Formats: sequence, structure tokens, C-alpha cells
Amino acid sequence: MNIKFRLTAMSFLQFFVWGAWLITVANYWFGTKQWSGEKFGDVFATLGYSSIIMPALTGIIADRWLNAEKLYGILHILGGLFLACVPMAGSPAAFLNNIRSNALLYANHIII
Repeated sequence: MNIKFRLTAMSFLQFFVWGAWLITVANYWFGTKQWSGEKFGDVFATLGYSSIIMPALTGIIADRWLNAEKLYGILHILGGLFLACVPMAGSPAAFLNNIRSNALLYANHIII
């Protein structure tokens, strides 16, 4: 498989995973965990903040020290690990920290 197809498949899976959990996060937050709505809006704000901050930082890393494709793959793996830890969160703060970490790693799709 060529690199273009692999990057296309990875981007599709990236958006698929985000779409899959993002539409059910309210049910998990309010229904399963029964947390209050005070911090729930922060879940949706994380991607906006990450999209402002991270592309510049990872762009510098990709330009100076690491191949962009390798960096993109590493960020996806690390983001997946943070997303896999979300169900283990015992408090809204731990949940949001995992989501923020995942969003910081996810927002780098802009650099490539």
C-alpha cells in the first residue's frame, strides 16, 4: 500500500473514532456516571483549544526533528491510549484530563 492510501485510511478512522464517542459522551457523562453538567461543556471546548495550540508545536517538531508521517502515527497511538483510559476515569476532572490529552494529540491532523 502506498503512503497516500494509508494516510487516507488513518484519517478516516480518526474521524470515525471521534464521531463514535463524541455523540455518546453525554449519555455516558449524565446517564452512566451521573455527573453534574457544570464541567460538561469543557469536553467540547478541548478540541478548539487544541486546534489553536498544537499544530504550531507539532509543525516545529515535524520540520526539525521527526518525519511528519512518523510523528502523525506516534500521536495517533498516544491519543488512542488516552482515549482508551477514558472509561477508567473516576471523576469529571480525570475524564476531562484524558479528553484534553487526546484532543491535544488529535488536533495535529491540520499539519499534514
